[in-house]
Amino acid sequence: MRRLNERGEENVRRIAYELHDTAGQLLATVHFALDAAERRLGPSAGNALVPVRTRLEEVELELRRLSHELRPTLLDHLGLLPALRELAHGVSKRSGIAIQVEDGTTERLPAAIETALYRIAQEAFTNATRHSHATRVEVRVAREASAVHCTITDNGVGFERVALDGARAGPGLGLAGMAERLSPLAGSLRIETSPGRGVRLDIHIPLEGSRADTDLAG
Repeated sequence: MRRLNERGEENVRRIAYELHDTAGQLLATVHFALDAAERRLGPSAGNALVPVRTRLEEVELELRRLSHELRPTLLDHLGLLPALRELAHGVSKRSGIAIQVEDGTTERLPAAIETALYRIAQEAFTNATRHSHATRVEVRVAREASAVHCTITDNGVGFERVALDGARAGPGLGLAGMAERLSPLAGSLRIETSPGRGVRLDIHIPLEGSRADTDLAG
């Protein structure tokens, strides 16, 4: 399962870079084509092309956002917390949800753990937006001598525990995916929720002697 996760992350990284680099280059050629068209048509064409330029800039921003959230360069270069804060900022801007990320770590975590926690937080933010209708989400990451703890809480509508049954649609499917990401790391996920009382995710991943312990983030 861990090899499958790693292979999946590599595919995601490749797609993210293609979006950022290749699509960005193609859009740059469209800008050049618009400049050439404006020169040929004269100054009067400028106003007519303004909406096209505006939409093109919107497409560029969306592609940049998608590539960053698919596989943020911050996650590879600076680590989990900067990547989480960038993700939280983007989600907050789009959804209006206030997201607070608290850092209780003092150094980089193993790469596999950073990736797993980033993906879990990504799913939790999606659930808070689409299912919980939350207005506030809090994320706390803390490293102890032998384990990493992460809690993600929201103040949304919550749900019945039966929704965790993988045979049913709804937020349970996303939560099952979180558990699958933790399994290769010997991690655990505890969920506290009930209707009207929001959702709290408690994540525990061992460090000392775990399979992730030797996979240090560089």
